[in-house]
Amino acid sequence: MSREIEKRCRELFQEPALRAKGWRSNLFWRPVSALDPFGSLRVDPWELEVLFCAVLACPSQARSALEAREPGRAGFIERSIAHGELPLLRYREAP
Repeated sequence: MSREIEKRCRELFQEPALRAKGWRSNLFWRPVSALDPFGSLRVDPWELEVLFCAVLACPSQARSALEAREPGRAGFIERSIAHGELPLLRYREAP
């Protein structure tokens, strides 16, 4: 599921409503090169997908898995976005 969620995060990041936030890709990804900004994720993919879905007001595919792993975490991320805040996401070690 993680690979699917990572791919979904890249796709969601391209959505105009998300791009309008002005967030640079290197906030969430370790770039491969100037031409490929989507290297490995810096943050937890499930949390990132929940965050992006909260911004876009679309259903999250990772929400239930994140809630099962850590009850309340998805709700916290969603509430933070609803209040106009960017929550700290869990750091992910480089592969």
